[in-house]
Amino acid sequence: MKTSAGRAFESKAEADRYLAEVQTDFDRGEAVDRSAGTQRFGDYATEWLAARTDLRAKTVDLYDYLLRCYLLPPLGDKQVGKLDARAIRTWYGTINEGTQSSVTSSKAYRLLKQILSAAVEDRLLRVNPCNLKGAAAERSVERAVPSLDDVVALAAAIQPEYRLMVLLAGLVGLRRGECFALQVADLEPGPSQWTIVVDSSIVFVKNQARRELPKTTAGVRRLALPASVAREVENHLNRYGRSAADDLLFVDLRTGTTPTITVWRRVWANAQRAAGLQCTFHDLRHHAGTLTASAGASIRESMARLGHSSPRAALRYQHAVEARDAEVATSIERLINTGS
Repeated sequence: MKTSAGRAFESKAEADRYLAEVQTDFDRGEAVDRSAGTQRFGDYATEWLAARTDLRAKTVDLYDYLLRCYLLPPLGDKQVGKLDARAIRTWYGTINEGTQSSVTSSKAYRLLKQILSAAVEDRLLRVNPCNLKGAAAERSVERAVPSLDDVVALAAAIQPEYRLMVLLAGLVGLRRGECFALQVADLEPGPSQWTIVVDSSIVFVKNQARRELPKTTAGVRRLALPASVAREVENHLNRYGRSAADDLLFVDLRTGTTPTITVWRRVWANAQRAAGLQCTFHDLRHHAGTLTASAGASIRESMARLGHSSPRAALRYQHAVEARDAEVATSIERLINTGS
């Protein structure tokens, strides 16, 4: 057995103790490469991310941001082999004092845990020191679901070329990226009802639009459109000259291409201000989910319509309908008690 301690010993006894510890680790199958463990965390993390060719471009962009802003400044110069539970607690306590959201802190913690899990596999660490209870859980503040009036108000307030986009999100349940990826060929008029095919999404990486396939097969779907939305589709096609099969439905009219994320954020902010509302574009999709449940769709039907791969998200919309039903029951009881 050969190993390098990566340091000098003050006495033979100290060296013997070190060798005994190493031998014990080998015997238990827990041996670590102590010399490799002296590698800087910043170097190891950068190499780890560069090797993750399996990640989607948007995920790589997120991980790069989390590394630069939250992991490398406090941990980059530390040796991987010396990152223990105490060091992780100190780091997590420091970033939690920052101005970023708790969701961002949780994302940073999960990324650090991933990287250090790889370090365990590479024998740089014996165990992963990321064991803080609850640190990986995201606790987003529950947002109010926009009403139908809110959706209509935003559709009226936004730049006209994006009106249909708001309706597809708020009434049909499309994501922002799915809307931007739509082409004329994805719209199919029928004898009684229009349908729309969703099979890709536009993501923004470093302010550049990039088309990607859905994360799961559930994201690929064909949806029937309500008649009022179908009429809006026809108006949009006629007004903006969308006729070729590969024409994008929603573009920046100045460039003829998908708007940059910077331009889109300005468009959306202006629409909220004009409508006197405050919500994210994704909040519109929550209204569509509640609308779908209210229309009597089962959990599986809601999953299929919204492109969910698990029932968890669809259940929240069912619960919203159930909560309203409970209010109705309470009102009925009030009428009974008053003898009306």
